[in-house]
Order: sequence, then structure tokens, then C-alpha cells
Amino acid sequence: MESRSIILGGRTVGYTLKRSARRRTIGFRVGADGLSVTLPRRVAVREAESALHEKSGWILSKLDKWTERRSIPELTGADGQGVGYLGRTLTLRVVGHSRARTLVGLEENAIAVRVDNTLSGSLRDATVRRAVERWRRRQALELMTPRLAHYAAQLNRPAPAVSIRVNASRWGSCSSDGSIRMNARLIAFEETLIDYVCAHEACHLIEMNHGPRFYALLDRLMPDHRSRSTLLKAAIAPGHVF
Repeated sequence: MESRSIILGGRTVGYTLKRSARRRTIGFRVGADGLSVTLPRRVAVREAESALHEKSGWILSKLDKWTERRSIPELTGADGQGVGYLGRTLTLRVVGHSRARTLVGLEENAIAVRVDNTLSGSLRDATVRRAVERWRRRQALELMTPRLAHYAAQLNRPAPAVSIRVNASRWGSCSSDGSIRMNARLIAFEETLIDYVCAHEACHLIEMNHGPRFYALLDRLMPDHRSRSTLLKAAIAPGHVF
């Protein structure tokens, strides 16, 4: 792996360059760690630089989006913070109660966390954050599992095993054994965007790549998937980051 830089749109952009014997085309990825470029083994660096210039608009837009994301405060678990849920921001309401067990529930425009009233300070905040993280995973699993089963059935495939993880850059992934992992952070977005990711991953139950046959399946399941994909790429999750 090599660290390099290039001028794109008048800006100096740093990136990591690596090679892969498996790749047949130049690959780009913009994530929390910045821009990375993967080259097939025998492709010259100048070809990568040419491709970077061709995709400069997309790259700069994605980098700006990650900069904006990093400017959003982290969820600490303090009362009054925002929690993203299905396209809106719920206000975190922390309430002390006399039980040791932490309880989480939805209210009209809030997520209420009832926590042991003997806790205080950073321990109280950390307990609240962990409870909200568990709640988010449960909500994601309950919402996404039947939707993935629905799209799998439309492709004449059995309902996949579904697990929920937290990932910085991927919304979902499908394994060769037919299991699907979904990103808990997706629950912050509108349901139409969640549906898009579910349909996308269901198509990987048949086609593991992003070739023409994969997109033919996705066209069949969701004719407007391109517009939904564009919206998801441009979207910033509501609420504090966690």
C-alpha cells in the first residue's frame, strides 16, 4: 500500500494506492479514512491518475460528504441529543427510575431511556448510549428481516439469515452461504432507502457481483432503484453519529 496525492478540481487530494491480483478494473472507494484506489496488478499508475481526473466530481462530492459527517457530534447519551430514525430526528429523553434495568421506548417525537437513578455523569451517559445502540439493532432487525425475506421470495429464494452490524461504509453485504448482514445505521434513513438496500442485497443471493445480470434482477425488483441509490449516496443521516 502506498500513500499518494493528486490535484483534483484545484484541490490536493491524498489517497492510498494498492494492487490486487483479483481486480480487472480500477476500483475507487471513499470512506471514513478518505480515498483509496485499487489497481489490477499490471495497470500503470498513470492510468489510475487519468481515471481519478475523470471521476473527480464524484470523488470530491463524496469526500465533502464525509467531511460533513465528521462535523456532526457523536452521540454521548446525554439528554436532549438527537437519534436518527426512519428519516427523522428523535429527541433523546433520559429519565431516572428505581430499577437497575435500562428500558428504552418510543414516544411521539422522542426516544425515552429510563435508567437507574443511582447512576450519574459519564457512567449514566455510557449506559444510555449502549441501551440506544441495542435498541437500534433490534429495530433494524425487526424492520429489515421481513423485507429481505419479501424480496428473496420474489426471486424464488428462501428467506436469508439476517444479522445486524455497525459499519462505517457499507450498508449491507451478502455472503456466499446466503446470509445477509445489514448496517444498523441504515435505520436512520427513510424506509424507501432501506427498501432499496434490502432489494440490492437480496439480488446478491443470486448474483454475487454487480454485473448486467445483477442489475437485471434489481430492475425487476425495483424499477426506480437508480434514483433511490442516488438519494442514499447524497443523504446525511439525521441525529447525532453513533
